[in-house]
Amino acid sequence: MAKSNDEFVQQVRSAVDIVDIIGEYVQLKKSGRALVGLCPFHSEKSPSFNVNGGRQFFHCFGCGAGGDVFSFVMQIEGLTFPEALKKLAERVGLTMPYEQAESPMEQDSKAAMYEAHRLVAKLYHHVLTSTPYGQAALRYVEKRGLSRQIIDEFQIGFAPDSWDFTTHFLKKRGFEPREMVEAGLLAQNDNGKIFDRFRGRIMFPIQDSQGEIIGFGGRATENIQPKYLNSPETSLFNKSRTVFNLHRARTHIRKRNQAILFEGYMDVISTWQAGIKNGIATLGTAFTEQHARVIRRNAEQVILCYDGDSAGQEATAKALEILQQAGCTVRIAPLPQGIDPDDFIKKYGADAFSQKVILQAMPVTQFRLKHLRGKRVLHDKHDEAKYIQEALEIITQLSSPIERDMYERQLADEFTVPLETIKAEARQVHKNKQKINEQRDKVEPVWNNSINNGKFVGARNSPPVTAHAKAERMLLHYMMKSQDVADRVREECKVDFQQDEHNALAAYLYAFYAEGNPEDPGDFIRYLDDENLKQLASGLAMMECNEDVSDKEISDYIRQVNIYPLQSFELERLREEYNFLMTQRGECEEEERRKQLMDQARLVGMKIHELENALKEG
Repeated sequence: MAKSNDEFVQQVRSAVDIVDIIGEYVQLKKSGRALVGLCPFHSEKSPSFNVNGGRQFFHCFGCGAGGDVFSFVMQIEGLTFPEALKKLAERVGLTMPYEQAESPMEQDSKAAMYEAHRLVAKLYHHVLTSTPYGQAALRYVEKRGLSRQIIDEFQIGFAPDSWDFTTHFLKKRGFEPREMVEAGLLAQNDNGKIFDRFRGRIMFPIQDSQGEIIGFGGRATENIQPKYLNSPETSLFNKSRTVFNLHRARTHIRKRNQAILFEGYMDVISTWQAGIKNGIATLGTAFTEQHARVIRRNAEQVILCYDGDSAGQEATAKALEILQQAGCTVRIAPLPQGIDPDDFIKKYGADAFSQKVILQAMPVTQFRLKHLRGKRVLHDKHDEAKYIQEALEIITQLSSPIERDMYERQLADEFTVPLETIKAEARQVHKNKQKINEQRDKVEPVWNNSINNGKFVGARNSPPVTAHAKAERMLLHYMMKSQDVADRVREECKVDFQQDEHNALAAYLYAFYAEGNPEDPGDFIRYLDDENLKQLASGLAMMECNEDVSDKEISDYIRQVNIYPLQSFELERLREEYNFLMTQRGECEEEERRKQLMDQARLVGMKIHELENALKEG
């Protein structure tokens, strides 16, 4: 963005609140002076994502992401700075300070794709509801039990059975056909011919978490294969992280702290009409960790309501594992085999679905045991013993002794095995698991998502923060809050900061104050051009440090920075001396001289140890 637009950037920044923007993606809760939530940029069970509403910046102590409101939108939506600026400007009703392109062909590619999807969605909806071409499809939709209100709310439409209906529509409005192929609205064959991707299908717009249309799901009304056809992967539409209906359901999900996950969009729409407003679905792809992270940011509890057939049960088993790993509490809503939520509601009604399906959702352990039993044919005692052991592997995962006892008693009753025998086997299974977990913990990093006393606490096996690095971080923290500290550091530090990113941040701070900017960490973070430095600065600004720092403390940090190069040089010299003495000892044949050299080496080794501790601890 050109410098002439700096004033507009500031205008947009002043008009938006980072808490409101991030709150649409992350469920934030008050914690001390900050707002915390689950990071949208990496998987975590405990919140490490912090937002400072007063200073208008964010930082994640888990993955290091941080910056201002533009940084957040750029990272979460995958946008460039101009795209993020435009998105936020439109949100607050501001017009970009340059001439808008005269046609979609001259606009930014993504902007053109968004606009094309909006127009095509309106076109398909108009065809379904207001033209003769859509009458048969409209009758079909109404026969499926969808009201006109729901048809309008979800903007359901119809793509005529034509090879060029949508193609001509888009061309007439100035959209470049090949770009529309990339957008997934049109298709191209091997001969280069461009044609309509969706033909003769009822169309369901797919929206991102902010309600922007990014793709379509098309359902055939006749015996056409495939029955369901979704838009392909594009720069707008990523199936592995898109959750259908999230933008509508988000408020209801957060209010109840519960989401209901269905298999398809028809289930979501039918249950929405039935009054169940916290339903969402994935889109023609297996459930992923990205889906789970999106859901966990909005709710802790998830009810899985997949079809009752064997494929639906398998999908349920896979999804619940991923959801639990993301930190969700999961229950499974039972459906009769061969029936989906849409069919159930039509057959038994909305109240029955709420009472007999949603409210009867079973715990994960009960589902796993039922699922395991359904996959096993028990011919003899050997099969039974194997099944009991597999069942106990599930039961021993429970933290509650009462629940474990209950399921163990069920097993004992079902197979007429003494309860003590079942419990003895359970203890052995538990012991075996503990051994495996202990081995895994030795190699897997464990995150402590916080910064304490100037230390970034990360993986268990990560190297400790050295004294000079801690001193540099603490100085930068206070320099962002005080120009006096910055001036003092600039004057009294005789050497540059040893870490390149720290040195770069200090240089930006000196320039920031030289330009007359006020003492404000938030303003400084926005002043930075480099996203990596923004992340570093946001983390340093979030550190919990003494507000009233003493002159002596600042002096100690400056001294630590100044003496580090001297200490490093001395350490290197001592190591060379130690190596020389040990080499001389190895080559010496006289026993008395060998002893003298060993004593000298031991003294040098003690100095090395002391100096290494000084470099680590200060």
